[in-house]
Amino acid sequence: MTHLLAMSSIVLYISVTVVYLLQLWRPSRRGRSTRISRAAFLVAFVLHSATIAAIANEPRLRVLDNGADYFLWVSWAIALVFLVFRKRLAYPIVGAFVVPAVVACMASSSYLLHKDSQSLLDVAPGARIAQGVWLSVLHGVPALVSVVSLILALIVSVVFLIVERAIKQRPAMLLETSGPSLQFLDRLNTQLLQVGFVAISFVIVSGGLWAVSEQKPVFSFDTSVLSGIIIWVLLACVLHARLVLQWSPKRMSRLTVFVTASFVISVFLVFALAGRLTHASLWS
Repeated sequence: MTHLLAMSSIVLYISVTVVYLLQLWRPSRRGRSTRISRAAFLVAFVLHSATIAAIANEPRLRVLDNGADYFLWVSWAIALVFLVFRKRLAYPIVGAFVVPAVVACMASSSYLLHKDSQSLLDVAPGARIAQGVWLSVLHGVPALVSVVSLILALIVSVVFLIVERAIKQRPAMLLETSGPSLQFLDRLNTQLLQVGFVAISFVIVSGGLWAVSEQKPVFSFDTSVLSGIIIWVLLACVLHARLVLQWSPKRMSRLTVFVTASFVISVFLVFALAGRLTHASLWS
């Protein structure tokens, strides 16, 4: 049943993506297709939520300690943000990137689930109780927020570069298409980066406090720890360049694409190679 719900939501998300692409290709027929895309996305989100609810009673999902769970929640959170802020993000070019991102995260979740299906069942019940509050609330949730905000920042930056290029090459198209303004995209990009930076700061602080409380080393060469610290430093540099050095929006978008894409790839590789987000070197 869970598999059927997940696959149904993925099929609908893909259908919504096709509709968004058609809206970009045929702007004159956007009225009816917009209603179709809204309805299909809402149904897909309901099925997506039902998938989460159907497996929420499994203890392993409450810890967010493995890639399959993590990417499943990331995909749902991205869809939720897009649904909540639909009026501000109701542009086909934005939807044409956001919805495929949801599908990609769900596909990553499925891949990691099948890859580590046996190891996911081998978590000791005592470990779940001990780790639950720290990892799920004070550590896992901020980490989830950081991934979602940075994926959205990546999408917004890519859309900015596309729109900016289109304006320069074909300024007359501005009269024919309705799309987000460059000022709006630049402001949204900065806000998402700030949210991601604050969230990762909470991840680092909560991880350090947990290590101290458990008399574990605050720093280790665990891949999750290293990737978190590196992206935190990079985000600090990006925000410094935007807010202090006053880099141009186009230059900032290019830098954001590089940093956020590197972050998303590193997160997937950490889960794909390490299997779960338990900081193995710290638990030993």
